[in-house]
Amino acid sequence: MHASIPPRLAELRRQFGLRLREIREEHDLTQERLGELAGLDRKTINRIENGMYSPRLDNIFQIADALGITARELFPRGLS
Repeated sequence: MHASIPPRLAELRRQFGLRLREIREEHDLTQERLGELAGLDRKTINRIENGMYSPRLDNIFQIADALGITARELFPRGLS
């Protein structure tokens, strides 16, 4: 069983996931294809997009590289 996380952290994860989904869809990629390009499992991409998983910094860089963007672009504007 997973320990519960503070509501603020859950919201930040949700916002990050929504931003990732938005960018992935703009690039016309499936979760599976993005996972392949980033060297990650499709389930990992799905969990990140749904706010269920907090990606490691290395994963964020891998995803950004796969999308051809900076890691900073994965974070929603005004996220703080």
